[in-house]
Amino acid sequence: MATTGIAASRPGLWGVRAWPWMLLLLCVAVLGFWKPYFSRLDAAQGIAHLHAISMLTWIGMLMAQPLLIRTRRLVWHRRLGKASYVVAPLVVVSALILAQLRISQATPETLPFQQFILFLGVSASVLFALIWGLGVFYRREPALHARYMAGTALTLIDPSMARVLIFWIPSVPPPFYQFITFGLVYTILLVLIALDRKSKRGRSALWVLLALFVALHALIVLVPGTSAWQQFAGWYAGL
Repeated sequence: MATTGIAASRPGLWGVRAWPWMLLLLCVAVLGFWKPYFSRLDAAQGIAHLHAISMLTWIGMLMAQPLLIRTRRLVWHRRLGKASYVVAPLVVVSALILAQLRISQATPETLPFQQFILFLGVSASVLFALIWGLGVFYRREPALHARYMAGTALTLIDPSMARVLIFWIPSVPPPFYQFITFGLVYTILLVLIALDRKSKRGRSALWVLLALFVALHALIVLVPGTSAWQQFAGWYAGL
């Protein structure tokens, strides 16, 4: 999350106003994972705790970084940015280990569903890593860097909102979960693209993010039922 220059410190979508939206995301994540995780901490595995801690840390960093830039505490911004080289890989690795544990524990009855869940977990982890990687690659271009780093938060919407629907709004049919969660992501990105029209360079990152999420959504529809994915899931479960 390191950046150079004062251009990124201007107020607006990517300045101090960003942190309330990250706080809202945190609330949604806690609500979504309350029943399956936070209310059952004693029963959770150690890797689940590691993943939760790394994810909460990441959201906290996304909240803190814009504030540090806005208040021109760039030294602390860079220090916290260096911490992302530890936290981001922990997010991805812990998610992949959790996905492996779940698919390895699947019964013949739950296997098709767990194969689908495995794809959600693996694809979301890869997308998180890719967007974070883009943020690191463009760390010296504040307009792109800020948008890609903020974009990592969008990968948390589907797993968080889907669990909100599952545990708190069970009347919603399961086939609509991804359409609702990805519809929310699309809406957010399209609104940001419209609001960000004065930043041609930064706006391009939002179009890239939109394309990545559309591609991911298409893959979620097409891939989990294929024999190739089922073979991969069998191999992954045996690791």
